[in-house]
Amino acid sequence: MKKLYIYPSFDPKHDKTGNTYIRHFHDAFCDSSVYRVVNRLPSLQVFSMPLNLDAEVFIIHWVDLIPRKPLGFLQCLVFYMTMFLVSLFRKRIVWVLHNKRPHSGVSRKADRLMSYMARKSDVVITHSEEGVRFFRQTYPECNPDKCRYIPHPVYSSGLYPSAADPMWDYVVWGTVDRRKNILEFVRFAAGDERMKDKRILICGRCRDEEYDSMIRSSLSENITYDNRFLTDDELAEYISASRSVLFTYNPESVLSSGALIYTLNFCKPVIGPRAGSFSDLSDIVACYDSFDDIPEIVLPKDPASASKDYIRLNSWSSFVPKLDGALR
Repeated sequence: MKKLYIYPSFDPKHDKTGNTYIRHFHDAFCDSSVYRVVNRLPSLQVFSMPLNLDAEVFIIHWVDLIPRKPLGFLQCLVFYMTMFLVSLFRKRIVWVLHNKRPHSGVSRKADRLMSYMARKSDVVITHSEEGVRFFRQTYPECNPDKCRYIPHPVYSSGLYPSAADPMWDYVVWGTVDRRKNILEFVRFAAGDERMKDKRILICGRCRDEEYDSMIRSSLSENITYDNRFLTDDELAEYISASRSVLFTYNPESVLSSGALIYTLNFCKPVIGPRAGSFSDLSDIVACYDSFDDIPEIVLPKDPASASKDYIRLNSWSSFVPKLDGALR
């Protein structure tokens, strides 16, 4: 069995990040008959990487976030040092390209890390067709064939029934923060006559008190704003009672969306920006170029059938052979 190291590392006993994706990613390889995950001192994150140099394959996620972490400068230094050694010892490097740039904005340090990974990696995996195009356009000096599209695996094979009488026309869910353009959408919906009779729910935790206050002051009567952490059952109840699920993400940074994939199990039509994995799922997602398009959008006719097909073809158990094939 090949030894494999995954960054960010995952500690099932102490992980409090709420990163469902990395937990499933880690577990998929733990269940593999081809790979054995090495994961010494996972709580140290980047600082644990030099302690796992016996791994034969290194899979790296979200390098663009390292500069903003505590002791970011030191973490970057350790990361560069470790990747140099990994490359020197001819280990295999897989870079999972999730975003075009950090959601928080332009960062030269993040850009340098991404450029470094583009050059050093043996294989680049992205969960959207746009990710392949972005890689080839942004890093033309790199071998274009090493970037591969593998659809984002689903989190569950289960399907949720819809409520008999939908309560909401649009449900916007997930952590509420500035990168998701929630405030901009609220202001648009409150001021556009075509949206006046639409019942809109925005639900999710907002930890930014100033942003929360700005959203509240912009609400109209047809918009309900539920600022709190939702349990899985509460979220399921909200989405099941919707006619559609709306994502207001900034298309300048997004390539793939775990929230979009989570939503597929509800077999609902989705509305999202014309970017990344939203554009890939044209049978499920109706894309907009600006918020002004949303009231005129015609929803997909049979999203349930397309969602079921995607769920059937893209489990976590099928992801490992796909990545292994890319490495081979």
